[in-house]
Amino acid sequence: MPIAEAKSHYLDWLESSRDLSAHTVRAYGADIDEFERFLGEDRDLGQLNKDLLESFLQKQRKKGLSAASLRRRVAGLRSFSKWLVARGLIESDPLADLESIPVRARKLPRTARAQDLYRLLQSLRKGVDVHDGKVAVAGIAERPHQATTLLAVALMLTTGMRVSETAGIELANVNLSERTVRLVGKGSRERQVFLTDPWITQFVGAYIEVRGRLDVRHPGLLFNSKLRPLSAEALRARLAQACEQASLTRRITPHMLRHTAATQLLDAGVDIRFIQRLLGHSSLSTTEIYTHVSDDSLKCAVTSAGVLGSLFVP
Repeated sequence: MPIAEAKSHYLDWLESSRDLSAHTVRAYGADIDEFERFLGEDRDLGQLNKDLLESFLQKQRKKGLSAASLRRRVAGLRSFSKWLVARGLIESDPLADLESIPVRARKLPRTARAQDLYRLLQSLRKGVDVHDGKVAVAGIAERPHQATTLLAVALMLTTGMRVSETAGIELANVNLSERTVRLVGKGSRERQVFLTDPWITQFVGAYIEVRGRLDVRHPGLLFNSKLRPLSAEALRARLAQACEQASLTRRITPHMLRHTAATQLLDAGVDIRFIQRLLGHSSLSTTEIYTHVSDDSLKCAVTSAGVLGSLFVP
């Protein structure tokens, strides 16, 4: 069977039978596409073997792919190979004995500095009328672009939701009376986050009120652009533009807002298992990376306190 035909069946199976996001399915498909290009014209399942796959990975290394990208590519091909064996399309798994690519130490998450967040939020609020701590409906109507950016930033910062989850918020999943938002995260897993700040709750309500007066193309979604749903890429671009307008020397990204939310919760003493649920991590080990960030905060606090030095003061 040609690899292209097998790939088509495999991707259909991933979409229907595995708890994977559309992004992950596309990534697995891209890995197989890259392998097909390496093979050239001879693209039959019968030619799959360990040596061929190692040659492919060696060529990928020469292209300058990072260890992380190579590991993801291997993961995609391993999954495809196991599926082929399970379906009886090949006799044995050619990747079974392939050596693992060493895992580098994970980088600590970067959080946003407090002074940068203050300047960013103040800059965004200038474009939207804010009176007595409340966002005015008129201000949102006059400056919908800036109001959308401000609300998206505030939601990511206070709930830790991903930028893709923010862009995909459905109106039906926003409950203002309960002050909750139901999200659909990676692998189509659902979870609930909470609008604990009264300002955020009022802002969301005012935004929905204004939004109801507009001729939006996708009435089911909270955030819209002129012609299409507001994508994660568009939100990233808006945040980058807002950082530039606020004259920040260190740009804030959506993922930094998520990291900041997690770290602040941990510093406030919230149980790490609760943080895991709020962030939508399938594994606690993923959430535990934030304990290292808080360790850095603890080190700074202890150093500033100068506990040992105080013992020697006459």
